[in-house]
Amino acid sequence: MASPPTRIQAPNGLNSITKRSKGPVLPSSLRPLTDAHFATFWGGAFISSIGFWVQSIGEGWQVLRLTNSPFLLGLVAFASTVPNLVLSPIGGVIADRFKRRHILICTQATYMLLTLFLSIVSFLHLITVWHIITVAFLIGLVSTVSFPAWQAFTSDITPPSMLRQGIALQSMQFNLSRVIGPAIGGILVGAVGVAGSYFLNSLSYLAIIIPLLLIRPRSEQNIQRPKGQSLFQSLGEGLQYVRSRPSLMALLGVQFVVAFLVYPFSTLLPVFADSIFHSGANGLGLLNSATGIGALLGSITLVSLTSRMRNGLRVLIIVSSIGGVTSLVFALSQNLSLSLALLVLLGTCTVISSTMTNTTIQTMVPQEMRARVLSLWILITSGLAPFGNLCAGWMAQLFGAPLTLSVAGVACVFLSLLFLLVRARPVIE
Repeated sequence: MASPPTRIQAPNGLNSITKRSKGPVLPSSLRPLTDAHFATFWGGAFISSIGFWVQSIGEGWQVLRLTNSPFLLGLVAFASTVPNLVLSPIGGVIADRFKRRHILICTQATYMLLTLFLSIVSFLHLITVWHIITVAFLIGLVSTVSFPAWQAFTSDITPPSMLRQGIALQSMQFNLSRVIGPAIGGILVGAVGVAGSYFLNSLSYLAIIIPLLLIRPRSEQNIQRPKGQSLFQSLGEGLQYVRSRPSLMALLGVQFVVAFLVYPFSTLLPVFADSIFHSGANGLGLLNSATGIGALLGSITLVSLTSRMRNGLRVLIIVSSIGGVTSLVFALSQNLSLSLALLVLLGTCTVISSTMTNTTIQTMVPQEMRARVLSLWILITSGLAPFGNLCAGWMAQLFGAPLTLSVAGVACVFLSLLFLLVRARPVIE
């Protein structure tokens, strides 16, 4: 990332990426891209993220073709997320104990091999839905270590003065790929088949692995890694660190409120498309597209303004309140055009809340503890949030989707304001 040449060194023969790139002066929000390390890693991550969305389109289509079962389609998604519910904190401990670059090389190579396996069995017409579910679970298992290592690695290769911009840019590339990837995936599945989409995604991991092999962040030599501690002692140390800091507890608490009460709106969009707006599959596509556009706008907003956002908790509480109000208004809306605009705002709020929590944690927490604290954020957003979807679906079945989102929106606003009233001090001065 945008560090001076003396901060990041590479072995002999790799001087082409060790020097800070020279070019036109960029706005401060984009300055990390002036560093060849960060730019190469960011570009590789963008390619890999597009590959992920390409595969997700092919995988969903394949499961439906094999089974014609929406339940099994949901089971694939559940299999990929359930390991985070149980093992994310352990993954954070591992990511603090070992060099994160090495962890990422191993996990990205594992993703590549698992995806290549799906490509081969699909090409040979041997694929079954249980192959897909098993691979989804294994990918989720690997992700319990990969996710906290990935998030913490951003700070390993970014100087503190540019950390906020670096994290925001990583969020932007993922959400930009979320807009581009499914469209490319739809075309590629028709052109090269599902096996081809798996194969292309497996190749996309090379765009991450190769930069990781070349990058030598000096910070990984300076991190004080736990020694003489058992796995559970290191985990307990991380939990005690969070418990002893009310600002961190509040930050994670507000993120949980957003994840549990606001995120489920996306799960209920098919109900609104069918029963409220009577717009069918085309309408559902519009609703999802509006959410994706909002996510991208949220990322762009953070890239533009993140260097000025000094109080992470205050911003998060404001965004949480806006998300709750927007969820309430969306639940009451009968107008499709208004609802599309509200979904853009909801998509913006979800991305800003998640990225601001990530950024604030990395700014507050020392490097040797960072992955363990980030694993709790991942536990909330990827492990506990699906239970919010489950509760929302159950309530919608009993009371209807509009009432469910209305109650969730009011609860989100109330709890956000409660955090605002009781917080003792700003998170970041």
